[in-house]
Amino acid sequence: MQLQKDIEQFLYQIQMDFVYFIDISDVSDKGRQGMTTAVLFGKALTKTYLQKVSKIPDYVAQLILNKTIDQDEFHNTELFTDQIADQLSTKIMESGFEAFSQSEANIEKSGLYHKKEYRTPLPHKTIALRAGIGWIGKNDLLITPEYGCAISMCSVLSNAPFQTRNHALLKQKCGTCTVCQNTCQPNAISGKEWELTTNRDGIFHVHKCSPCFQCVVQCPYTKRYANSY
Repeated sequence: MQLQKDIEQFLYQIQMDFVYFIDISDVSDKGRQGMTTAVLFGKALTKTYLQKVSKIPDYVAQLILNKTIDQDEFHNTELFTDQIADQLSTKIMESGFEAFSQSEANIEKSGLYHKKEYRTPLPHKTIALRAGIGWIGKNDLLITPEYGCAISMCSVLSNAPFQTRNHALLKQKCGTCTVCQNTCQPNAISGKEWELTTNRDGIFHVHKCSPCFQCVVQCPYTKRYANSY
C-alpha cells in the first residue's frame, strides 16, 4: 500500500527511531474509536540528556522552579511526536480513510482523557506491547531492550488497510531489580511485576507520583543505552 510506504518513509526521514503498523481490531470499541489499525512511532531521547538528568535528582523540580520546562528535551520531544501524529492523521484522512490522532491535545479535545485517573482509552504503550518492542516495567512504563524507558511515542488510529504485524508479548525482564522502586521518593511504585491481567494501581500509585523522571533515567536498561557507544 503506497500510503503505508509514504508514512514509513516520512517518519524515518524526520528521524523517528521506530515505526510499526499494528492490528487493533480486537481492542474494545471505546479504546480504538472504531478503528482497526494503528501507526505507532517514537523517538529515543539523547544519551547526553539522559546522562545529565541522571546526575540531578531534582532536575524536574528545577525546571518547574525556574519556569524552563520549554527547554527540556523530553518535553519538546513529546510535543514533536504529538505534532507529527496530528499531521499523519490529516494525511491519512486526505487519502480517503478515517484517522484519529492520539496526541495529548486531540485526546483531551475529544473528551477521552480521564483527568481524575490520568487515563486514556488506548495508551501508546498498550499498542507497543503488540508491536513486541518492550514490556511494562515495575515503574509502569514501557521498557525496551534497546532504549530502556527513554523514548517518546505517539500513535494514530485508522481504518486504513495497512499491512500489520503484531508480536507476542515479550517476557517481563525486570526480575528482582528494584531500582525504580528505590529511586521513587513518594513511594508511588509498589515493586510488583506487571502481568496481562494487572490493574495499573496494583503496581503504580499515580496519585502519589510527583514527576521527577528518575525512574526513567535510573532504570538499568536506560542506563545501558545512555552509556553505550
